[in-house]
Amino acid sequence: MPIAVSQQQVQPRFTVASQVEVRDAKGQAGVRAKFRNVSLSGCFLETEMPLPENTRVRVLMKALNLHADVWGIVRRCEPAVGMGVQFTNGNTVEDWKRLEQLIEKLETRNGQKTCF
Repeated sequence: MPIAVSQQQVQPRFTVASQVEVRDAKGQAGVRAKFRNVSLSGCFLETEMPLPENTRVRVLMKALNLHADVWGIVRRCEPAVGMGVQFTNGNTVEDWKRLEQLIEKLETRNGQKTCF
């Protein structure tokens, strides 16, 4: 009997030392966080004050001289540790393109990646 393989595409995750600001969809005060890793599909953010699962968030990132403003949903919350965010879209098409450029730069910069 064949084993079913997940159709979900696995995105490589990259480490990057960068601070980000996370706001909920209501525009409440931002939470400062630090990337643990980032991919085109999402990121894990280290913060002592993670937002609850299923919260729609806006992630404002600055890394490698690129600024991107993307929306996502908190998919994992680890109290006092951080949160996993799945990206859904850029605030603009250009923001999503800048996220893609960031991932490309990280890929060519050092090639350090971990697949999840």
